[in-house]
Amino acid sequence: MYCIIATIVALLYIFWDVNYFLRVAFTIGIGRLFQKKTGINETSTIYGFCTTQDVDIFLRHMNNARYVRELDFARFHFYDRTGIYANIKAVDGHALQGASSIRYRRTIPIFSAYKVETKLVYWEDKTLFIEQKFITLSDGFVRAIVLSRQNLINIDSETLLKNIPGAENKPECPEEIKHWLEAIEISSARLRKKD
Repeated sequence: MYCIIATIVALLYIFWDVNYFLRVAFTIGIGRLFQKKTGINETSTIYGFCTTQDVDIFLRHMNNARYVRELDFARFHFYDRTGIYANIKAVDGHALQGASSIRYRRTIPIFSAYKVETKLVYWEDKTLFIEQKFITLSDGFVRAIVLSRQNLINIDSETLLKNIPGAENKPECPEEIKHWLEAIEISSARLRKKD
């Protein structure tokens, strides 16, 4: 019996990123059990700790891929705490990562605790713009800041944000997002020319 269980667990780890799915469930579960709902204009926060599984080849600080992975957990947490996830699920919609821009300001050292703050800063009809910050707890320094564009599939922002506190006050598009979108459009135009 133990051999069968061990084989099943081994196969799960071989064919699936089990730790990823466990972390998603843990992050959302902790949020539902211990945190209040978040308004659309508020910031949600998750916490992390840079371990030996997160570091780069020099074994001193978090590697770049781990930042992106942590962003997923923080974004899923934000969607759940605001009610966005429930609205997406109700219409069988999706929010897919369309673009992201990460500015690394300083590394997160190994064995350091940090938090990831997530906030919706702007939206359009079929797009959400999210800002996320990695902040070390020891000094409060913003180690990295991230802008991401979430493309909405089978749902528009009006339906998505329906009945979510704060959605009635759409913010102005921040200047840095305007410039970022211009850069994305220039890149897209260049790639279209090659096709």
